[in-house]
Amino acid sequence: MINLAGRDILHGWGKFVFTGIGLGLLIGVTLTMAGVYRGMVDDAEVMIDNAGADLWVVQQDTLGPYAEPSSVRDDVARDLLGRTGIMAAGNVTYLTMQASSIVPTTGKRKEVRVMLVGFEPGKPGEPAYLIAGRPLARSHYEALADVKTGFVLGEKVRIRRHDYTVVGLTRRMVSSGGDPMLFIPLKDAQEVQFLKDNDALLNERVRTASNP
Repeated sequence: MINLAGRDILHGWGKFVFTGIGLGLLIGVTLTMAGVYRGMVDDAEVMIDNAGADLWVVQQDTLGPYAEPSSVRDDVARDLLGRTGIMAAGNVTYLTMQASSIVPTTGKRKEVRVMLVGFEPGKPGEPAYLIAGRPLARSHYEALADVKTGFVLGEKVRIRRHDYTVVGLTRRMVSSGGDPMLFIPLKDAQEVQFLKDNDALLNERVRTASNP
C-alpha cells in the first residue's frame, strides 16, 4: 500500500503539493479564527475578572456598568457590608476618555484613548497584579497604567484639569472594546466624571441669568 501511495504521489506530485497547501491553509484559517474568537472573549472578560467580584450592584433597570451608564451612591457599599455573607465591598467607576502626556524626546503631546477606572485601594476593583512599580500610596494624583497605553513609570499624564504620576504598570488590563486601562483613586475618578470644565460652568451661569 505504501509503495502504491508513493507511486501515485510521484505520478501526480503537482496535485499532491497543491492539495497539501490547500489543506494547510484551511487548517491555518480555522485555527486563526478559533484563536481570534477566544482572544476576543478573554479580552471581554478581563475587566470582570480584574474586579474579582461575585456580585455586582448597579442602578435599577439598567444592564450594568458595561452595557450602559449605571450610577449608585457611595454608601451602598457600606450598606452591603452589613448583610450576611458579604465579605468585602468596594465602589468602582468606569469612564472611557482621552488621556494625554508630553513625550520627553520630542516635547509633543500625545493623546491616548483609555478606560479610566476609579477604585478604592484594598477593595474589589483594583488591578490584580503589577509588573513594575508600586501600588497607589497617595489618595490623589497617582495612577496605574496598562503597558498598552505607552506610559512609563514616572510619566505625568494629564486627565482633565490635573496631572497624574504613573507609579505602577499592569499588563492585559483592557476594556471590552480593547482600550487599555488607567487606574486612579476613586475620588479623583468621580471628579473627572462629574466635574464640569470652566466653559461649561460659564455657559450655565449665563443661561441661568438669562432665564432664571
